[in-house]
Amino acid sequence: MIRFSEIIKNSPEMDLEGKAKKGEVNVSKTGILNKEKAEEKDTIEEARVYYQKLLSLANQVQSWAQKNLIINISFIIPVLDPIIDNDLIDSLYSCVVLEGEKGNKLKAPLVPHSVDVTVISLKIGVAMGYDNKKLLGLAMIAFLHDIGMYRIPQNILNKKGKLSEAELKIIQRHPEIGAGILSKLGDEYKWLADLALQIHERADGSGYPQGLKEGEIHEYAYIIGLVDMYSAMIKDRPYRERIEQNRVMRSIIDSAKGKFPAKIIKVFLNQISFFPLNTYVKLNDRSVGRVITTNPNFPLKPTVEILYDSLGNRLAEARIADLSGEHLLYITGSIDEKDII
Repeated sequence: MIRFSEIIKNSPEMDLEGKAKKGEVNVSKTGILNKEKAEEKDTIEEARVYYQKLLSLANQVQSWAQKNLIINISFIIPVLDPIIDNDLIDSLYSCVVLEGEKGNKLKAPLVPHSVDVTVISLKIGVAMGYDNKKLLGLAMIAFLHDIGMYRIPQNILNKKGKLSEAELKIIQRHPEIGAGILSKLGDEYKWLADLALQIHERADGSGYPQGLKEGEIHEYAYIIGLVDMYSAMIKDRPYRERIEQNRVMRSIIDSAKGKFPAKIIKVFLNQISFFPLNTYVKLNDRSVGRVITTNPNFPLKPTVEILYDSLGNRLAEARIADLSGEHLLYITGSIDEKDII
């Protein structure tokens, strides 16, 4: 089993003494804070626009796939390119977490899922040091990775309860179906078809459809495969309710060893955090808050918006606590939102 402490220790991103990074601006009375807030607001608004564009585009891809039409790749690249070039990935990730909750109850979760996987994969790709060209390649296959699922019968996708062995085999055909759809794009995009076959492959050979191992699997496929697993677990599905995020992170730590490269697991945990954005957490003083900012340098010490006091009373005004600067206040565990309302 991989322990969280073992994954994050000795990370080059970790600042164990809590020192400010070189070039970090200390906000004073100069008006820098207001300027930064205005710029941040503009970036978030732009990210919201692109989030809706991605959802609309994913709906279009679903329609093309279901109608057996060739995917028009020229519609996809112009949407993905500006997201990368304009540095909107972190803001889009916030949209995925916060705006995406509205889509959590959708009857057709495949469309928002493809958008979620794209954005989170890009976040991991940035932390992996990918340049813009590699990020675009990662985004393209992440956006199209589940295209074969659009051809799976709706009665199977929407079934409540455990799938039969026969139904499971039909589901597991979607990588090959997807590769078939993408192969129609021609030689220039043959790599998309090849990688669509690899998303559910695992380093130990336990994946499908080909049982590939270790170096036979492209790094993009490892990233998307891990993100795909995470994204599916934290959202409602016809056959189960969503799983509380901290439990998902623990499950990934326990189950990912040997199936994904250690480097990718480490980057994933540092970026998404052991207590992901929007997770509700309990603090050692019995207060309850919501994670509003994660900190890759201190994965166990995010910034928390404290909403309830130690007696469980809703605060008239929320208090913000950056736990990376708190010596006496820390998280003792996570809690599902439905358990505090």
